[in-house]
Amino acid sequence: MSARAELTGAEEQLAAYVLAHPDLVLGMSVKQLAAAAATSPSTVSRFARRLHFPGYNELKLQLAFDRNNPSTAVTINPEIKGNETLANISAKLLQNAERSLHETVDAVEPDELARLLRLLKHATQIVCFGMSASYLVAQDIVQKWSRLGINCLATDDLNQILPLAAAGGGDKKVFWFVSNSGETPEVLIGSRLVQDAGGKVVALTKLGANSLSKRADIVMTTSAPLEANVRFAATQSLHAQLMLVDIIYYAYVTRNYAQSKTAIIASRRIVDEYKAVFRDGLRRQ
Repeated sequence: MSARAELTGAEEQLAAYVLAHPDLVLGMSVKQLAAAAATSPSTVSRFARRLHFPGYNELKLQLAFDRNNPSTAVTINPEIKGNETLANISAKLLQNAERSLHETVDAVEPDELARLLRLLKHATQIVCFGMSASYLVAQDIVQKWSRLGINCLATDDLNQILPLAAAGGGDKKVFWFVSNSGETPEVLIGSRLVQDAGGKVVALTKLGANSLSKRADIVMTTSAPLEANVRFAATQSLHAQLMLVDIIYYAYVTRNYAQSKTAIIASRRIVDEYKAVFRDGLRRQ
């Protein structure tokens, strides 16, 4: 089921409890749920009708179904408001995260992923670019592939990218641009100049047509997050982007398993040696 409702304060409180404790709710009567959520039995009945169920029992049947099918769960207003309770905040963030992760997994195109994996396999360097929160995703990409022994760079400065594109061998380098909107000015300028210099452009952006996806050689998409009137942080888009990076990374590892395993063991060994030297130095002080 997918439902959007403008809930009253008491109904939002009830919805938060249901989302936070679905297994308990399945065994509760109307009166028990009302008491647990600090509302009234009439609020429970009204809440069920608000979600277009004939009654509370039908709501519980749907809830039982949703426990095995998270992508169909009830959606309450996702926007964070003033003076929200901890239960409301937790329930909204949890449901928004589940939705964006499920939709991102469903949006992965196997053929496009296979093209990207081939490109990464033969890359001499991976250059990742993103602004603001997208820069965190670029750093995550570099942290992962650098452990596999691949030459990587994460930056939010076009002055670092453009010389690399112009230096030649651009067809062997992967220029990976991260932008949830696909309309970030620096990303669009950078991707155009990289392509003009002969480089390959990979886009990580949200589902749907945007300027970056139209320009890129390979496009990997995340779910389109529910937009609030005021976006206080890039929470949903970050969840989705990091999930997609994980999918790409582990798909790469499993297709290059022996080589990746060797690189990870070597990386872990040298890091452990560094930590041991660092600890010994501290003990001697």
